[in-house]
Amino acid sequence: MVRLTPTRLLSAAVLVFSFIVLTFISKRLFGERGYDILLERPPPARSRPPSQEVTLGVECSPFVGGVMEDVTIVLKLGASEVATKLPAYLNRLGRCKQDLLLFSDRKEQRNGFDINDALANLRPEYRYHNPDFDVYDRIQETAGSTEKTAEGWRLDKYKFLPMMELTAHMRPESRWFVFVELDTYVNWDNLYRFLVNFNPKQPYYFGSPVWPPNKTIFAHGGSGFVLSRGALNKLVARGRMFAENQNFPGTHLFGKEVSKQCCGDEILGQVLKECGVGIRGYWPMFNGEKPTSVRFDHEQWCEAIVTLHHLQDHDFIAMQQWEANRPHPSRPLTFEELFGYIEPFLTSQTDDWSNMSEDVTFDKGDPAAISFDTCFAACLKDTKCMQYEHFGDTCRLSHSIRLGHEHLPEGSTKWTSGWVKSRIEAFKAARSPCRGAHFVHPNP
Repeated sequence: MVRLTPTRLLSAAVLVFSFIVLTFISKRLFGERGYDILLERPPPARSRPPSQEVTLGVECSPFVGGVMEDVTIVLKLGASEVATKLPAYLNRLGRCKQDLLLFSDRKEQRNGFDINDALANLRPEYRYHNPDFDVYDRIQETAGSTEKTAEGWRLDKYKFLPMMELTAHMRPESRWFVFVELDTYVNWDNLYRFLVNFNPKQPYYFGSPVWPPNKTIFAHGGSGFVLSRGALNKLVARGRMFAENQNFPGTHLFGKEVSKQCCGDEILGQVLKECGVGIRGYWPMFNGEKPTSVRFDHEQWCEAIVTLHHLQDHDFIAMQQWEANRPHPSRPLTFEELFGYIEPFLTSQTDDWSNMSEDVTFDKGDPAAISFDTCFAACLKDTKCMQYEHFGDTCRLSHSIRLGHEHLPEGSTKWTSGWVKSRIEAFKAARSPCRGAHFVHPNP
């Protein structure tokens, strides 16, 4: 038996400490990020058992199984979008029997849903001498008509804070609040798998972090973000400092000069931080890209997908059709699997197309920028290059894989894109198959 002397114990402790430090440093240096495995079949998200066995991977799951009855989905939109975009959204999601709250800048009804005016209760002092609210007045005047009011976007940043108080007031029993926009895709199965890891009584603020210089880090609104009941309670408690009537929510802006700031999601992040609730960033699980613009690389491969952004109606339809044909629909959706959505379109040359390459740029005067062929040659010389695009006198290379979008000629300038298929295959072979969906550790 080895005798554990103080010297040996100290040496062992030093070795363990050194291993931990080296592991931490290597992850920092080489961009590795800690993760857990997202459970394929997690326990119920509420205290009582589900009324029936939960089957994930089918339409409207997990709502059908009743395991997200304590989750409220909050959709923010503009009055001009109610007639044009909301019906298609409700057709996709409204039939799932989820708890859905709708907020706009005008009160109305659509497809059996009440649309709440997020700004209706604001005290007059916030509207006087504020030209942004001239738009609000015009929107009210056009109620009941199909006329669109220009510049409705100017009101968007004012909705966030009143919407929080109104949501807390209207849904006192809900435990989680998922805030989305019309172009936010949510993988509800993965969201359910994600939320069961947390206690909603604790103050949580989840999303895709935005890092403005020397300012508060906040969750990007379009990518979707989540607040727990604990977080919303803290925000409501702070709001009492500014409210005249505790039973009449949404009357104030938490002391913020909203007119002088950019965006409502940023202002919300500031107020939450003042409440002691900082963001827990879960990018790339909460993601600001759509399938055709995602950068598939070492950071976005085995990671689970909770949200995507910027999807239009045709994107939602295409995704729905693709998901219906997944070989293993009950498994968590990852970027590795989503790559199969775009892979058939990756070729050695696609005309009138930008694949959004942006890591390396060669401009006029550089030999690589002369033609599509010289751009391809430059890509082959760069061992990290996965794709390339040429337009005019410019060649761009990318170290990640993106599909991109159609880009028709502008005058004599034409866009042509290509992918190095052999390197893409090597990239896949080195990383696939994933051994479970990665549930990344938060940053920050």
